[in-house]
Amino acid sequence: MRRAATILIAMLVLFSPLVMAVSYDTPQDRDVVRVIVGVRESAGKNVVGMSEIEGEKNKDPMAEFMIYTAQLKGYGKLKKEIPEIGVIVLEVPRKALEKIKGLPFVTYVEEDVKYHALGEVQWDVQYIYAPNVWNNYYKTYGYAAYGYHPSIQIAVLDTGVDYTHPDLQGAFSWCVRVLNNGGSYYKGTDLRYCWDDNGHGTHVAGTIGASLNGQGIAGVAPYVQMYVVKVLDSRGSGYLSDIAQGIIEATKGPDGIPGTADDADVISMSLGGSKSTTLYNAVRYAYSYGVVLVAASGNEGAPYPSYPAAYSEVIAVGAIDSNYRIASFSNRRPDVVAPGVNVYSTLPGGTYGTMSGTSMACPHVSGVVALMQALRVAAGKPKLTPYQVRNILISTAIDLGSRGYDVYYGYGLVDAEYAVYYALNS
Repeated sequence: MRRAATILIAMLVLFSPLVMAVSYDTPQDRDVVRVIVGVRESAGKNVVGMSEIEGEKNKDPMAEFMIYTAQLKGYGKLKKEIPEIGVIVLEVPRKALEKIKGLPFVTYVEEDVKYHALGEVQWDVQYIYAPNVWNNYYKTYGYAAYGYHPSIQIAVLDTGVDYTHPDLQGAFSWCVRVLNNGGSYYKGTDLRYCWDDNGHGTHVAGTIGASLNGQGIAGVAPYVQMYVVKVLDSRGSGYLSDIAQGIIEATKGPDGIPGTADDADVISMSLGGSKSTTLYNAVRYAYSYGVVLVAASGNEGAPYPSYPAAYSEVIAVGAIDSNYRIASFSNRRPDVVAPGVNVYSTLPGGTYGTMSGTSMACPHVSGVVALMQALRVAAGKPKLTPYQVRNILISTAIDLGSRGYDVYYGYGLVDAEYAVYYALNS
């Protein structure tokens, strides 16, 4: 039984593709680029209650944002607005870029490149000692030992989810679809809008929260509540502005107000791409509201994590195999590592299968964070801050490789049992 009535949400294979009037070229004009335009910091900020900038107190930031949007529309086709971080997304002729950059209210312009699910390359949650958490704390804290608490939610930013899967039924309560290429924007409880047409998101979700129902598999936090945020399409790719908006929407939660009980507590991102001002602003926005961000480090075997994992506000997760060896594809310098080779999990259509990648490692850590926070709240303690969560994870990790921190394993293999113990006793 997925959730009783008595208990009240990398494929990490990296790719990186992404106003006074100037006429918008016809579709035949091939030199058109999709760009993100950052506008003056005060614009739009009143919609999230952020502090006003000195000297701007008598201005209406949202009205300012609308004026800037109207001017920029003269240069091209409006695709998206994210007022919370002062972002306007346009398709414009490349020849208009210098004029846009020269506008007095424009702070930056960057290409809206595509991000991609980090793809194939469980053994089980036993490796990170999650079952010990269930066994040690169920008698005292009930279903919180499995990640359940009404105020704890994980947002899974991915390709969507098969919410009808026997191991995932009842796990998801809210859906956000931010894709504007090949699907309409949606935010609500109709999960059909967030159907997984790829498979990657369903696999990730199973690792986080597949139910203890006597069939299939069990996730790290088998009764955690999850939100599905569809930011990647059927090919496993999505614009970075879609990723940024997904982070914002998860931070605001169903009521649309950040800093309230229904916001996502953890944002799990098994995806990656290149460095971006827009993405970083979205990460900082979530971090400022106490959201723990976890991301796959990337699958190129590169010297550094991809983004968003590379940001200091994000917990970067590398991948190991069943012999505790670092996966050859796992990008170096993660914070921690987790199982990521031949991980068995849920797939669309009620099936199961194995995938490999740091995408598969990331949800293990996201699930551990949910266990930490759910048990903290169940014990009558405040939620941990993102800074505290990171410190506990790295200080309790099982050291692998060279003694202490090293570039392959970071601080080591995440240890759910000890992380929860320190979360409850700190």
